[in-house]
Amino acid sequence: MRTPTRTLAHRVGAVVATLCAGVAVAAAPVAKPDKSPQGESWASIAKLPDWSGTWAITVHDHEFASVETRENDGGLVPFTPKYLALRANMRLQTEPENLAQCLPAGVPGVMLHRIAMEWLFTPGRVTMITENGEIRRIHTDGREHQSLELLEDSFEGDSIGHWEGQTLVVDTIGFPKGDLLKNGSMRPTINTHYVERFHQIDKDHIQIDSELSDPEIYTRPYKATRTLERIDYDLPEPQCRQTSRGSGDDANLTPPKD
Repeated sequence: MRTPTRTLAHRVGAVVATLCAGVAVAAAPVAKPDKSPQGESWASIAKLPDWSGTWAITVHDHEFASVETRENDGGLVPFTPKYLALRANMRLQTEPENLAQCLPAGVPGVMLHRIAMEWLFTPGRVTMITENGEIRRIHTDGREHQSLELLEDSFEGDSIGHWEGQTLVVDTIGFPKGDLLKNGSMRPTINTHYVERFHQIDKDHIQIDSELSDPEIYTRPYKATRTLERIDYDLPEPQCRQTSRGSGDDANLTPPKD
């Protein structure tokens, strides 16, 4: 794990300089409720939904775009012209996604695949563990987000969650190393913002309403709804074999010339 070496004064100074320079940042984080957060004790966790067992994304739901998508999905994927060109160029590349290189899929990539996962509820945190060995730590203790400066090499980003009744709302920032699309090494930017709402609709299904926003990538927030399904499957020990295509480098994402 990368250990931050910057001092507090340096980090505060960097944030102030960024604000003064008027640098564009991601959409404002989701507002947290004023009341004490649920899940702050074992007693309050007992009142939350039962997400024990193993879950996986169902394959029949609408999902975020893949590299193979030929058009703009009928307008459902609001890519900016730059990123439409990047995706078109990506189809000409052979560079694989993170998983094919034995790297974490990251955010939002890990939520794009039918990867089995388990949930752990502990006071102040919800932890998502996946069969490929990735861990998403969703802090529900009321803390603030880390500085984007400390997340410049992150795959999973910084996830802050809170409960709205029986719905877990997760606000994630700072995941520039994650996969933006399936089947290709296209990346988010440091300012990409990801919000998920997890709601258990019955004992075997959790609905996920997701929204990605980044003015450099999308002309408007990009929304998708998918479902986690409880499956009869025990998480194995994570193993990975890098594909012959993997070189460890990102694809050239320079837009093609007109």
